[in-house]
Amino acid sequence: QYQSFPYNKNGFKVGMKLEGVDPEHQSIYCVLTVAEVCGYRIRLHFDGYPDCYDFWVNADSSDIHPVGWCEKTGHKLHPPKGYKEEEFSWPSYLKACKAQAAPKSLFENQNTTVIPSGFRVGMKLEAVDKKNPTFICVATVTDMVDNRFLVHFDNWDESYDYWCEAASPHIHPVGWCKEHKRTLITPPDYPHAKHFSWEKYLEETSSLPAPARAFKVKPSHGFQKNMKLEVVDKRNPVFIRVATIVDTDDYRIKVHFDGWDSIYDYWTDVDSPDIHPAGWCTKTGHPLQPP
Repeated sequence: QYQSFPYNKNGFKVGMKLEGVDPEHQSIYCVLTVAEVCGYRIRLHFDGYPDCYDFWVNADSSDIHPVGWCEKTGHKLHPPKGYKEEEFSWPSYLKACKAQAAPKSLFENQNTTVIPSGFRVGMKLEAVDKKNPTFICVATVTDMVDNRFLVHFDNWDESYDYWCEAASPHIHPVGWCKEHKRTLITPPDYPHAKHFSWEKYLEETSSLPAPARAFKVKPSHGFQKNMKLEVVDKRNPVFIRVATIVDTDDYRIKVHFDGWDSIYDYWTDVDSPDIHPAGWCTKTGHPLQPP
């Protein structure tokens, strides 16, 4: 639903400061500044770091929060480069930068009806490694915000972490691999990898499995081959291009950029914030790159 057309205008202005998730390390919250506004999208800059790390999000992204959100919710905020954590304070930082905090009202278009969930921080599950989608690994819920939770792969570094919802097709209850005769990737350096037993592992880590009823089934998507849409160019995300669906599976579509070589085709989740209906750019005031 949130992929269709936005209801409100993008109220962010260049120079406003906020807090948000680092897309490359999704367990980390950073100090960010709006560097560019284009239609319903904003380019965010990590304070104190080079522009090459800037990234684009939609104005209603769940990954961004108002100034003070981390403190209020008990999350660790990574200060700008050159600041020590204990010496960083928003009021003095904003004053020093002569900057404005992005108004809280701009974050209210985030879907806030929180659905009670059976997931809790610390619970274990089996999850697809999105960077290597053929792998299903031992994982843990390490953070929860609204209707999303953070999946962390046991004994791996946090660069593989990702946020998802209860209906995500990437997550499964403990025992799913065994039941579906798939290989479960055990945590690196786990001594009993050959004879991995969840029962034993849960006992050793004093953890609970996420209850099977907590996992929801996503209704099947309506995307079909040859449908047209507008898609962010992954290699150069400032651009949105005219694209065509060339293949689909249960929860992904393969997009082709019209007029471009098929080496640029890519698979993406159907709930990606980077795919839009035809007409989205015109409606939100964003340039569309023609074929």
